[in-house]
Amino acid sequence: MAGKILAVWGVFLTSLTSWVVFNPRVFVHPEAALDPNNPAFTPFGFQNQGYLAIHDVKYSLSFKYLKFPGDILVVGLGDYANRLSDPKQVARVIAPGEQYTVLLPLTGMEHNKIEKADIAIVLTFKRVKWLSWRRKTLHRFVATQGKDRQWHWLPQPIKK
Repeated sequence: MAGKILAVWGVFLTSLTSWVVFNPRVFVHPEAALDPNNPAFTPFGFQNQGYLAIHDVKYSLSFKYLKFPGDILVVGLGDYANRLSDPKQVARVIAPGEQYTVLLPLTGMEHNKIEKADIAIVLTFKRVKWLSWRRKTLHRFVATQGKDRQWHWLPQPIKK
């Protein structure tokens, strides 16, 4: 009887440990806009809300569409498959509770103000430093202009 209880506890602890290690919680959110008249100048924060550090954190920006003045519409490849990134912006380690902030690779568009946008920030990272396996998460946002004429990035579900 005691052997069965120990076996059940062993399976439970192994499952719990695996869940903690392989189920990271990373939260992506927009920060205060550097230029409230242009949503391209909004930094985004990546916060590790998990129990363990995440390693080699890279991000890329994908978009469903970007609309510019003059009815110029740039359409993505679909399902957020296209990627824009800055290889210099990589966090080696984000410890539990820590945050890493980046500017989107749209900041070169200071003269082409975005009128509408549907984007996804794609994060890839290692859960365990010495493993080659990488985890990928998508975080979708749309740009909306408020009554105050300032832009805001609103989180959206990936599947619409």
